[in-house]
Amino acid sequence: MNKWIRYGILALSLMTFLVFSGCSKASKEGASSKTTEVTLWVMPNSLEPVNDLEKVLEGFHKTHPNIKIKITSLDWGAAWVRITTAAVSGDAPDIVQLGTTWVAAISSMGALSDLTTQVNKIGGASHFLPSIWKTSSIEGSNKITAIPWFVDARAMYYRTDVFNKLGLTKSDISTWAGFQAALDKINKANLMIDGKKVAPLGIPGKNDWNVVHNLAPWIWNAGGDFLSADYKKSSLNTPETAQGLAYYISLVTKGYVTRACLEKNTAQIENDFNNGTFAVIFDGSNELRGLTTSPEQGGAEDTYVAKRFDIAPYPQGPKGKSTFMGGSNLAIFKGSKNKEAAWEVIKYLTSKEPQVEYCKRSGFMPSVVEAFDDPYFSEDSRRAIYKEAVKDGRAYPSVPSWGLIEPILARRFGIMWDYVLEAKDGFGLTEINKLLGLADKEVVSILEKNK
Repeated sequence: MNKWIRYGILALSLMTFLVFSGCSKASKEGASSKTTEVTLWVMPNSLEPVNDLEKVLEGFHKTHPNIKIKITSLDWGAAWVRITTAAVSGDAPDIVQLGTTWVAAISSMGALSDLTTQVNKIGGASHFLPSIWKTSSIEGSNKITAIPWFVDARAMYYRTDVFNKLGLTKSDISTWAGFQAALDKINKANLMIDGKKVAPLGIPGKNDWNVVHNLAPWIWNAGGDFLSADYKKSSLNTPETAQGLAYYISLVTKGYVTRACLEKNTAQIENDFNNGTFAVIFDGSNELRGLTTSPEQGGAEDTYVAKRFDIAPYPQGPKGKSTFMGGSNLAIFKGSKNKEAAWEVIKYLTSKEPQVEYCKRSGFMPSVVEAFDDPYFSEDSRRAIYKEAVKDGRAYPSVPSWGLIEPILARRFGIMWDYVLEAKDGFGLTEINKLLGLADKEVVSILEKNK
């Protein structure tokens, strides 16, 4: 064979090898750089819900460049319908935020992935606050369906200028008796500060979305409850539940709360407190974030009270000092085609640093025990109150029927304030027991149907 022909064949073979090997390499690189898009539904947990979460996820994208996250923010008012519709239709995101009281109901629909075997990969149940871990599944079930993300706990906000003026201290409001005595002293002082008459206490009334949450600590701290220990019976129609309700109502009937107050919701009460209308309110840690954040960032740091307030735990009742503890969990829909990538997102959001960063942006408390070691939760003594409060926090029972029970309680306790305001001869135990008896019948009916 002519040597030039041989050289030509050799050159052609070499070129063919290089072309095909190059294609093979490009093919492999293309496969390894394939992007997975994880869809995530959240609620407006902060002032800029999508932007704030994207900021927190920046660290995730550095270590997971092939996972893209598409975040959609749902309004709380529409979220329940959107989520239940998604659960039934199968047209659902990969990851969904669920309020802790929603977990059992959505889980009972069989719509969520079983995450039980995954939990040990992030430290197991001990990785989370014990009280909030109870919301990760249906009560009594060993199947984990929702991982705790953040915690909403409550505490008492009080005006230091008012307390200093009247010689009151934090220790004076540590018990029910002391708290009532302090409110009475503020009421009798008839204070005018910064051009405003100071009412002793601000509480949201019948139009609030937190009606049941507002009452729960007072009922629990009197030894009462909503359901029995086995969650099969109602505990509404009991002396202890009536006692807790009676104490809370007495704060209104004794004149420590204005009538106008009971027409307002939580946001309006917060705004009034910030501007000097009330001496005391009860609220979540997001209020602390608001009072320590500049107006340019959507906060209330420029208000009158922002430099004149402190925080204390709920006053101790006859049977305890629990605070209401809610929050939200993250779950993966069973129909997700990106379960592995979705789990990586949840694993990241429930690790220490992202937990701390998200709490700074949202104002909520972390669900992860280790996150509380960060100085952010102890350097401000007011925030440290929440760090202690979550240890005594109580969540509602994680049972499917609670999704039907809570709206009944919200309606009954919302109407209650109308009865309280209309009662000419007071609203005592007789009236309270009648109210609880009616609510009890409705709750029993639901429990019977869901046996």
